[in-house]
Amino acid sequence: MQFIALVSILIFSLSAAAERWVVATVEWPPYTCSKCYRNGAAAEALRQVLEKKGISIEFVFYPWIQTQKNGGKRSFVGYFPAWKDEILPGFSGAGPLFSSPLVFLEKRSKPLVWKTLDDLNGKTFAMTEGYGSTEEIARKVRRGDFKTISVLSEESTLVKLAEGKVDGVLMDLNVGRYYLKNIFPQYQNKISINPRIIVQKDLFFAFNKHSKNKEEQFNEALKATNFERIVDKYLKNVP
Repeated sequence: MQFIALVSILIFSLSAAAERWVVATVEWPPYTCSKCYRNGAAAEALRQVLEKKGISIEFVFYPWIQTQKNGGKRSFVGYFPAWKDEILPGFSGAGPLFSSPLVFLEKRSKPLVWKTLDDLNGKTFAMTEGYGSTEEIARKVRRGDFKTISVLSEESTLVKLAEGKVDGVLMDLNVGRYYLKNIFPQYQNKISINPRIIVQKDLFFAFNKHSKNKEEQFNEALKATNFERIVDKYLKNVP
């Protein structure tokens, strides 16, 4: 009995000592997703990286603005994933971890025909509040070359597009494919993905000011893992 009690105490002590990170994230399938297998491709890659250091992870999902806000709290390590221009002051970005191919989603009845972004001047786009884009697109929005409608979620941008209220939506290619296949199959006869990739954008983990030591752990674990390869494998093998 004494031996069993000693083993129980040891197991409890090891369990209590195990490190656990709480990370703020957003519904951005197939990369991060509360209902996806293993929480999505990027979530699974992050989980595998941290497991090499004996660290478990808990993802808490919010709308994007709340993801960035809550990621700065002491109870969180930070937020993930984020394009470089989405890393707020006071946070530091670890990475790049993987890349995101940006495209326009368009109306099937009126596709976007363009070689340069200037060809799209005067068009109206739905954009998720707080999301980054590209320097050129941001500049064109500021100048008024592009008209924009700001909404709270990527789902809402697609609703606006399907209803004909905007000409296009800026979105990651894989996210667009996921939404049209799994969330809005009824829009497949109304929405298509423009074939031209605008840019490949790198994604990072945004560590808050309370987690400097954790960022060092993460960077060390990254040396032994090909993050993007895990993401790509997930995307190929999980519907």
